[in-house]
Amino acid sequence: MATLEWATLLVCCTALILRVPDAVKGRNRTVFGILLLATLCSMLAVTPIYEAVDRALGGQHATSLILRYLVFATVLLVGLRVTKGLAAARGHALIAGAAGRWALALCSLAVLATFLLMETAGAPAGLQVPSAASNAGVAPYFTAAGRTYPAFVSLILVPPLVAAVRSRQPRLVRAGALLVLLGALFAALSLPVALVPADRAGGLGFVNYAAVLGYVGGLVLFWFSGLIAAPSGNAKATLRRNRD
Repeated sequence: MATLEWATLLVCCTALILRVPDAVKGRNRTVFGILLLATLCSMLAVTPIYEAVDRALGGQHATSLILRYLVFATVLLVGLRVTKGLAAARGHALIAGAAGRWALALCSLAVLATFLLMETAGAPAGLQVPSAASNAGVAPYFTAAGRTYPAFVSLILVPPLVAAVRSRQPRLVRAGALLVLLGALFAALSLPVALVPADRAGGLGFVNYAAVLGYVGGLVLFWFSGLIAAPSGNAKATLRRNRD
């Protein structure tokens, strides 16, 4: 898992650096923001970095709470950008509308409530393993609360992504859609995995990193598709380009 943590961070950092020139020019800054947030999330998910940051914040695992809210922000931007780019009006309305706002608010409150109910002193990084008997019934719900909103957004993205994969758009667009689709499926899968006891989950802990890699890899392929399409003016070779 340590190797996967660092590998995910490396991929996110590389994608972020590649996007800097376009961001400076004002092109698709939303995607740059997504990659920046994904890089921050991946950084805090690396155990030594997490522990160093958390010590600086008082050692009460506030970093775990911050990480989950950063994930929420990242997934929200991904959902809005992908549904807009694929012209999925219904999906965009679900994420940006009342249903999406309620889902975000309730999940944020659930994360905070379960965090406050736990004994965080002496807990391991990420708070996914109970550090005290009193946490045994709360820790899985804290983890699940942090994965519910990403699962909600990801499930909304599945239909338009499947349609994009099955479309006649250029190969890079379909490949990008496939990677984002895989990321969405792994993000949705992370919710039931969160309720599996840590000693029985086995290797399923990799789903979070697979979700990040799928989302980031797909966005990078969409960007490459846009670079290739720009000289020829082939608008179908990328997500709709705009300056947001």
